[in-house]
This record gives sequence, structure tokens and C-alpha cells, in this order.
Amino acid sequence: MRLLLVEDDELLAENLKDALTAQNYVVDLARDGEVGWDYTQFFTYDLILLDVSLPKLDGITLCSRLRQNGYNSPILLLTAKNTSDAKVAGLDAGADDYVVKPCGVEELFARIRALLRRQSDSGAPILKWGKLCLDPSSCEVTYGSQIIPLSPKEYNLLELFLRNPRRVLRHSSILEHLWSFEEPPGDNTIRAHIKGLRRKLKTAGAVDVIDTVYGIGYRLKPLPEEQENTAQVEQQTLAAVNKAWEKFRKPIFKRIETLEQAAKALEQNTLTEQQLQEATKQAHKLIGSLGMFGFTQGSQIAREIETWLEAAELPLVNNQLSLLQDSSSQLASLVNNLTRELESKNQNQQITTSYPKSELGKLNRQQENSILIVDDDEILNHKLSQEAANWNFQVTTVTTIAAAKAAINHEQPDVILLDLAFPNNSRAGIGLLEEISRNYPELPVLVLTGQTDFELRLEVARLGGKGFLAKPIQPAKVFEVLQDLIRRTRSRQEKILAVDDDSILLQLLQNFLDPWGVQLTTLQDPRQFWSTLEATLPDLLILDVEMPHFDGIELCKVVRNDSHWNSLPIIFLTSRRDAETIHQIYQAGADDYVSKPVTEPELVTRIFNRLERVHLLRSLNETDQLTGVANRRQSTKELSRYIRLSQSYRQPLCLAILDLDHFRTVNDRYGHSVGDKILKRLGQILKNRFRSEDIVARWGGEEFVVAMYGMSKQDGVKRLNSLLQSFRQELFPVNQETSVQVTFSAGVADYPGDGGDLISLYRAADTALFQAKTQGRNRILAFS
Repeated sequence: MRLLLVEDDELLAENLKDALTAQNYVVDLARDGEVGWDYTQFFTYDLILLDVSLPKLDGITLCSRLRQNGYNSPILLLTAKNTSDAKVAGLDAGADDYVVKPCGVEELFARIRALLRRQSDSGAPILKWGKLCLDPSSCEVTYGSQIIPLSPKEYNLLELFLRNPRRVLRHSSILEHLWSFEEPPGDNTIRAHIKGLRRKLKTAGAVDVIDTVYGIGYRLKPLPEEQENTAQVEQQTLAAVNKAWEKFRKPIFKRIETLEQAAKALEQNTLTEQQLQEATKQAHKLIGSLGMFGFTQGSQIAREIETWLEAAELPLVNNQLSLLQDSSSQLASLVNNLTRELESKNQNQQITTSYPKSELGKLNRQQENSILIVDDDEILNHKLSQEAANWNFQVTTVTTIAAAKAAINHEQPDVILLDLAFPNNSRAGIGLLEEISRNYPELPVLVLTGQTDFELRLEVARLGGKGFLAKPIQPAKVFEVLQDLIRRTRSRQEKILAVDDDSILLQLLQNFLDPWGVQLTTLQDPRQFWSTLEATLPDLLILDVEMPHFDGIELCKVVRNDSHWNSLPIIFLTSRRDAETIHQIYQAGADDYVSKPVTEPELVTRIFNRLERVHLLRSLNETDQLTGVANRRQSTKELSRYIRLSQSYRQPLCLAILDLDHFRTVNDRYGHSVGDKILKRLGQILKNRFRSEDIVARWGGEEFVVAMYGMSKQDGVKRLNSLLQSFRQELFPVNQETSVQVTFSAGVADYPGDGGDLISLYRAADTALFQAKTQGRNRILAFS
């Protein structure tokens, strides 16, 4: 793991760097805040150790700047001030934890390990792969009872794989995580370390731990039980492909029949230019479709046929058909070979590739989150159950450990909220947490307890607890943490648009991607591309190069020329392998290309690696960091698109502007930290209470915008009144004695009655908002 240490005390900095290096961390050292900022802009870090008192740019300011710019890695503050105000200032600036200097290195290392666990796919304190174990606290690696001696870099490699068990790690990603800028490795360094690690693991009996993903990188090999799940996906895919083969067998042979007719016409000296073009087109389609059915050799023969037909075009156009007579038998022979290849092989034996296990295979879940509350405090359970309705949670409560075990065995929830102390047994909750960590390692557990000593916190962290909350606490705060926890442990369903004039290939793409939880939209006619793009809102676009009417390169250029879509990831599937075509693909703005025939493992890996990167960038660029809703820039794009859809399909669009009442007074009287809590809570409520297709955004200060497609302003007023009624009941604590209640006002307008474009619609809603304020605030008014 690669850390950045920002510390101006030279003696302390060098001692810390040596101690961390001895724990197999890769450490970069910055002496002031400005240098620390520069390092974060050029290098990737798993965690930042940040002193508070720094020259040029202090640690609190640097931390705040990093968070405002979307920096997501953990930040651990080092502070000499042991006051509550200093700690609050650091945490409010965005730090994940703090350590008061002087501190023992054991405590510092424990806090670093805890923060790294939160970021990794594996949250367990000891990282495991079958009988292979890596203990970050002792830097010891064992297989069974045998200790495996590893070099620091081999240890770092293994830890990186174990913390990212389902991720394919590219060479660049490994370099960013495991090498400092002071020690740039050579070209073969990674391969040498991988080879050494594999050799030592094999000597200890751990065989085939690390897989090579050709052309991409490396990954941790799935365990046998995971391979069983993967085998089910393989069987589903194989069955779907075989079913598709039965469906498309006749159309495939119909395409071959076109090739046979062209070969026969050539022998009879009657081949026309139109016949030649149609045969070339069908041969091109066969290259991709046969390969995806598993006929690798058949795809290669189709490629040879296409090459022959393309070479025949010029003699035919120049009325020199006689020049092709001598080689006509070659075309007929290739077509005959292709027919025999398809008729002689059993399709069930064709697909033998292994399928990578993807996190996105778990996407087909319901929108509502399920939570199991394990607590004997029935009053608190009732309050939490009431609050759950505002957060879209389905709650099950139990008051005993035995009932909790039965509930988990019956139906595993999305998350568990666990108290630790029960009557007559103060360790009952710890025992259950240990059992869950052992039997359900991927089930997140949030601890909520009245016990707050550090030793207990450390024990919870070691047992894999994902969070620690101290009683008493507001129910809304509990669900705020729960929602963030689930967001970090659950992926969303990906939407992909594939454009190709080959219906068979599109069906095979559907078969390939369905088992992985992907929502695929296919399009054969590129003339309908733009309307389909705006209607489906894909996360990724797959294009073929050669299509009728508009080719894929032209479509790619159109997408890149539009400010709304120019960041959409685009992957080409093409049978063209020449340097000129590949150059044109990348010049048009493509992110990647895959040569036909494409295999499912390569396609899935490339798609999900691309999506992972774009989601991170999109989150940073499109989200208001305080409230979690869309920012003004992103929501303006979405609103413009919704207005175009309303115009095209003659649907209403309801636009509401919300403004917190007397919010400046709240900030002046209670401080901006209380104001930020109110803004954040309103943003969360808006996200939970409105549909996923609605637009919820913060446009600055205390102003929020909500757009509801297909709704009139009367419907919008009803929904907002219901929201206002529940928001009036919210209590925002200022201190232990004081809480504040806040209301909001809103103005509502709709398209097309109140405005034909975004500017006029916004003005109408803003006018209604002004009227609501002049009439006493705390109300929703429609524009009239």
C-alpha cells in the first residue's frame, strides 16, 4: 500500500517513514502543505498521513481542499492539540480519523489498517484466500501453518491482490500503488516480482493464486466455491448461446448461401457488382457472429473470404472479370470449408473459456434496502422503524441473539445494526459479530452501542465491523451512516447501448452480458441512434465500425461533439485489424476497441474496467460534495435533455425550486457546521423521497431544484407538501441542550404551460417561490 506522509518535523518524519517502511508500506514524504497538494495531483495514494501544523498550507486547509476536489482516499490527521475543537475542525474538514501526538506506533498502525480496510473490497482484519492468510498487523504470510517468507515488494503485491479480490489490476495500477516516485521500476520489474511471488507461494503449496489476464493485467484467482458460482454463470451463458445457435442457425447458413451463390456466379462469369458487395457484407458479419458462437476456425475462414472478395472488387468494376477466373476455385473452396466447419462440430464443445467473477453479477437486487436491527431497546427499535420510511429501508427487529441468528439464516439482510450488550451478557454482541465475520464475511455490520472505550472500538474493527456509533444518537444519523455503508458495498445496474447492423451479434452480446446483471439496449438501425441514446441514457456505448447509412466512426464523432455526451465511454467491436482503421477509431474519440471475434471474458473485463473509471470521474464532476445530489452544471444538462424529451413525446415536466427558510439566520446563530448538517439532511431526504428518474440538485447556498418528468405542477405540489410535512418534524442538534427545527418554501411550475424552455420555466418556478416567501414561508405554491 502506498502512503503519503505530510510532516515538516524532519526527525519525526524520518522516524515515521522508516517505521512505515518496515511495515511494508511504500511512503512518499512531503515537507509542507503545498508539496503535499502537488503530490496528490500526480500520484495515487491509498492513505494520507497529514500533520495539522504545516508551513505554506496547513493540514486542515489541505484536507478541506482535497475533499472539495473530490479526493476519496482516507486521510489520517496528526495533531499535537488534544482539544475537542481541534478534533472537530479536522473531522469537519473531511479527515477520516485523527491521532494525537505523541502517540505509540502500534496505535498509529492499527488506525491505518482500520482505514485501509474500509477502502478495500475485503474488510476483514486478516486477509484470506483459502488457507493463505496475510496479517497486516504482523506482516506475516502463512499457508496453513507454514510461514511464507516474502520480500517487501512481494508482500505488497499479495496484499494488493487480497484487498481487491475481484478486480483485474493493470500494470499502471500496480505501479501507482506499490512504487514511490523516487524508485521508478523498469519494464520487467512487475513481471519479475509476480514470478517470484508465485514461486514462493507454490513452494508452500498455494498453487495458482494469481491469474494473468492476457493483455490487461493480473487478478486473484477465484476460490473453488467462487468458481462454482462462476460455473453457474458459464452454464447459463452456454445454454443461452446454444439456444441462440438453434435460433440463428438458419440465418447463418442463409448468409453462407449468399457466398455460395457469389462463388457459383463467378465460375459462370455472371457475377455482378451488387452480388459481390452483398457477399462481402455477409462475410464481414460472419467473422463476428461465428466467433461469438465459438466457431473460431469458422470465423477465420470468413475473414479469408472477406479479404478475397474485397480484392475482387477492382477487377469487377473495371470489367476485368476474366482476371478472377483463375482463382474462382479458391473462393469456392473457402466457402465449402466454411460449410464443413459448421456442420462437423458440436456446438456444445465450442465454449471452453473461463469467465471472470465480477462484482456486477450481483446487481439484480430490489431498490429497497433490508436491515436487521439486533437490539433489546424496544423504544429505540420503534424510533428507527419509523425513521426507516424516510430512507427506503425495510426493517426487521429482533431483541435476542438467538432470534438474530435465526433471522440471518432465514434471509440474509443487506446490512445489520448490532448492539453489543444484552441482559446478563455484555459480550453477546461481540460473539455474534465474530460469528458473522466468520460465516458471512461480505455482510456489513454497523455497531450501535452505549459502550465507547477504545479497546472495544479496536476489537470491533479487528472483527470486521464496518462502523461504530455511540448511543444516544438521532435515528436520522444512524440511517445516514447506513445508507453510505450500503452505497459503498453495493454496485448499481449498468446500462449499455450496443449499435450493430448484425442482429445475430447483438443477440450474442445480450447472452454474454445478461448473466452479469447488465441492462443492454441493442440497435440495428444507426439512423435511430440519437433518439435511442437520449431515451436509454447508457453508461457505456458499443459501436461497430461498418454499418449502413452511418458508420460507427461517424457516430463516435457525433457523440464527442456534444457537450452532454462527450465523456461517455465508447468501445468498438470490429473485425478490422489494420493500423489505419485503429488510428481512425482512436482519432474519433474511442476509449477502447476489441477485435472480432470477441470472447466473453475479454469483453466483460474491458467493459467493467472502463465503467469503474468513469463512475469515479462522474461522481467527482457531477455531484455536490456536501449533499450528495447533482450539482448545478450536471442538473442543467439533464434538465435540458428532459425538456427535449417533453417536446418530442408531448409529456409534462414539473420543475420545483426549494429554499430553506431563514437559513442565513441559522448559520449566523448556530454556525455553519449546523447549517451544513441541515443542507446534507435535506439532500438525503430529497434523494430518498423522489424517483430515481427525477432530477434532484443543489444550485447553490440553500437552493435546491427538483424536476419530475411526466408530472404536472399539481402532482408536484402534492409530493412536496408531503415532504414538507415530514421535514418539519426533523430536529437538528446544536449541542446537548439545544436543537433547531427548519422549514422550506418551494415554487412549482410545469412545461409547457408555464414555460417552453429552461430559462422561462425556472423564472416561473422562482416567481412562485417568491410568492410563497411573501405569504409567510413554510409552504408550497404553484405558479399561476
